Amino acid sequence: MSTGETKEPTTATTTLDMDGRERHDELSLFTLRLVSHHKRVSLLRRILSFHKIRNPKHYIGLRSSSKLFHRALPQPPPLWTSFPCSNHATLQSLVNRLEELRGDEESSGNVPSVLFIEEGEHDGAEGGYVEVKKPLSMYGAGCGKTTLVGVGLKINGNKSDGIVEIEDLTIKGGESYGLWAAYGMNVILRGFMVVECGNGVYAAGADITCNDLQVVGCGGSGVYADENATVTLSGQGTSIQRNGTKERWNDYALYPSSTSKILLVAPLTKEQISTDNGGGGNWTGDKSYHGIIEQVSK
Repeated sequence: MSTGETKEPTTATTTLDMDGRERHDELSLFTLRLVSHHKRVSLLRRILSFHKIRNPKHYIGLRSSSKLFHRALPQPPPLWTSFPCSNHATLQSLVNRLEELRGDEESSGNVPSVLFIEEGEHDGAEGGYVEVKKPLSMYGAGCGKTTLVGVGLKINGNKSDGIVEIEDLTIKGGESYGLWAAYGMNVILRGFMVVECGNGVYAAGADITCNDLQVVGCGGSGVYADENATVTLSGQGTSIQRNGTKERWNDYALYPSSTSKILLVAPLTKEQISTDNGGGGNWTGDKSYHGIIEQVSK
């Protein structure tokens, strides 16, 4: 009897200890997994920080492939569309429709603000330019991979409306400017290339910020800033080469008018980025009708 009395509490205590250890082990395992998961997410974010994943198209698919990528990668744009599009034969038609919807108060909140242009060569418009009059982020599949042929981009609109961002896109063979920011919204260019157009990039009464801009083989000026405009160039991929093929004396690879300026973000120099250009030369001189070309810190 005494033996039973001593065994009962011992057995009960042992059971409680075992249950406690089991719960403790489960909690410890869960905690370790949670910490490990957060570490993996942090590590992946750290790794991705060394890669310039600016184009949302690059990570939309990745985010849906696993919980780890879903947590580590940035949120994709809430609304986006792509070209080619079955409802629109030209890029201009699609842009016009987006801007039409943006102007409708009832539907403006449900209109894509991001436009992906798929890999390949595309006819952009029936005229000489695809005109953009509302804020828009436009992404190609990569510089040299997505090309608009025979047209340029003209950015209008009101400066107060916002900005236009263009990335990973090539403009080829347009008769006039590859990109013209015309007295309206400011523009950000990343991984943008103009090849064999009438002229390269033109800012008139608007500012253009460029990272890794390439302007190659255009007939006239490469980068032209006018009417109180500022063009800022940065990135080791920046190259303004072999322009001025029409050999006009008043075309320059880097051409700020007297009211405007071209800024080169260190360590870029005009000698480094502007080479082998014809016409008036690789950059303007010190004439009174020429503006400023200067290096600035980051």
